[in-house]
Amino acid sequence: MNIQTSLRGALACFLAAALLTACAGAPETAKPRREVKVTVLVDNLGDHSYNDGIVQGLRRSEERYGGSEEFDLSVNVFTMRAGSGSEQAEVERAFQEDSELLFIGNQIAIPILEPAAAYFPEKSFVLIDMEATGLNIYSAMFKPNEAAYLCGALAAKMSETGLIGIVIGMDLPALDDFCVGYIAGALAADPGVRVFLSVVGNFYDADAGYALAAEQFERGADVVFSAAGGAGLGCIQAASDLGFYAIGVDVDQTEQVEPDIRDAILTSCLKNFDALVSVTLDSYLAGTLTFGESGRFGLKDGAVGIARNAYYLSNVPQSIRDGIDELEEQVRAGDIRVRSAFEMTRGEIDELYRSARP
Repeated sequence: MNIQTSLRGALACFLAAALLTACAGAPETAKPRREVKVTVLVDNLGDHSYNDGIVQGLRRSEERYGGSEEFDLSVNVFTMRAGSGSEQAEVERAFQEDSELLFIGNQIAIPILEPAAAYFPEKSFVLIDMEATGLNIYSAMFKPNEAAYLCGALAAKMSETGLIGIVIGMDLPALDDFCVGYIAGALAADPGVRVFLSVVGNFYDADAGYALAAEQFERGADVVFSAAGGAGLGCIQAASDLGFYAIGVDVDQTEQVEPDIRDAILTSCLKNFDALVSVTLDSYLAGTLTFGESGRFGLKDGAVGIARNAYYLSNVPQSIRDGIDELEEQVRAGDIRVRSAFEMTRGEIDELYRSARP
């Protein structure tokens, strides 16, 4: 080997070593945080249930991502109310916001959502507990029928008259799902139980909710499930005033009412908005949310449940609590399959209602 060849070899080794050293020692450039703007459109904030729950879930996600090194998440809230006269303008204004992701929790937005989604293909839309179709629309659905099944069983077991009731806000498929689960759970616990069903016509008229619940109590019901948003607060007040029980909805409503009426709430049929919003938002940010489809989340996902607070523990005997716990485990495990209104025909739903009618 000559000197020139040796020098070339030594030089190559030196340069390779230097390059490796330089690469190893070079500081990594920090990846800029991705700005993600989210708009949420809801109706009637202050209902202490559905609308408040969606916003609270997104606000908590905003706080959770506040320390993220990857995402800079911000949430902008739009509210509107049915009958305001400005519904269309408010929906359009929300859709025109500089946001890449929109959470929709408002029924009024549904008729214009599909054409709007097609008009804004660069935006992504997540519907909460409602369904629509579109390549950039994802419908995140609860399985309230599963939690309502537990509530119906509880109401039937706690009833001393064999008569219970349910008051819903509006005649909508999503609320049929509550009714189907509630009635099925009640009949499973006591085939002889009978169930009153009343419809308020909106989600905010607490006086109307009070009147309908009071009528059911006067006719012999001693437990009434209020699946009526803000109108359901009137049902809870009626239960307290008349000495009966109510079952709350969407959130633990003992935390939302005055202390002197909390003891009238047996439990609440929970929609865990934190769980649903978090799993949906996390999937979106990870790039795994499948738009153009829908997902349904129930007891086994932690998305629904019942409130087991101090009032539940105080008012419900241990033997009944044990029975409800066992039912929940059976639903989680798939040993009990709770039918959903979304898989039933209108005729089947109406027949179930008739079969339980007093």
